[in-house]
Amino acid sequence: MKPLALLPFAFAWLAACETPPSAPTSQTPVIPPPSFATLANERVPLAGSFAINTCPPEEEVQIVSGFLHTVVTGEIGATSEDVTIQVNAEDVEGVGLVTGARYTQPANSKEEITITDVPPTLRQEFDLRYRLIREGSLDDLWFRLSFTLTVPPGTEDVRRLEIECRS
Repeated sequence: MKPLALLPFAFAWLAACETPPSAPTSQTPVIPPPSFATLANERVPLAGSFAINTCPPEEEVQIVSGFLHTVVTGEIGATSEDVTIQVNAEDVEGVGLVTGARYTQPANSKEEITITDVPPTLRQEFDLRYRLIREGSLDDLWFRLSFTLTVPPGTEDVRRLEIECRS
């Protein structure tokens, strides 16, 4: 083949190089972002507070460690919001001021509540009970906690810390 015969192919090849390269198109579908959001994530320390044990032997219990951990998430829709509230009592331990007995709350205690609300604001009252293990041969108890959660801004107001007899 003569070199002049290749000339039209060379021009066609060079002309193709004049157009800018294009990015490859994605073959995977775009995954939409999640429609839920964390509205509040708060840990309230309980250490230093006191609870009254009205079960025999009655005594005041000083909470020496632990937190109330609340996470509020919301799935946002066009006209409403589904709110999920998860409340964990974490590592709660106390000491009886009369008997010296140790009180512990199991680490796996949690409550979960789902609420649908319009508009996406919330002021909710909670009255929760967690199992409380008392050292020794006496009966275990309930650790009762009452608080108000307000979203926004995501604050908790603890109103009651009591210890109740389990029957």
